[in-house]
Amino acid sequence: MGTRSGIAVEIEDGKSIRSYCHWDGYPSNNGKLLLEFYNTKEKAEELVRIGNMSSLAPSCEKPEGHTFDTPVKGYCTFYGRDRGEEGTNCIEAETDDTSADGWEEFLYQFKDGKWFVNRVHKKSEGWIELTLEFCKED
Repeated sequence: MGTRSGIAVEIEDGKSIRSYCHWDGYPSNNGKLLLEFYNTKEKAEELVRIGNMSSLAPSCEKPEGHTFDTPVKGYCTFYGRDRGEEGTNCIEAETDDTSADGWEEFLYQFKDGKWFVNRVHKKSEGWIELTLEFCKED
């Protein structure tokens, strides 16, 4: 069973785009990858615009031979692009929206040049700036 997460990027004031990620949404994995490899608005937006994903990795490009069933190590695996599923596009959401589909345990938001995380089941915490130190704590 995966630790599900939502990954969002603010594209304009009050509006974001958001995709779902099935595997290893913990800050020690997805949080760290977002901080290290998707640390600009352009990179974060490129990732999210591809759509819902099975797993996050250092690169969202598609190398030759990469499919859902034969993934190339180090590359994200997407449901639409790599498995041909429909209805897996990113969605528009309100920035800082903390509603989850009932399955997501972590929400990540790129806003104002920084990543933030929200532990969905700890609503009282709200949005916390994501740091490498925080990624070590989960």
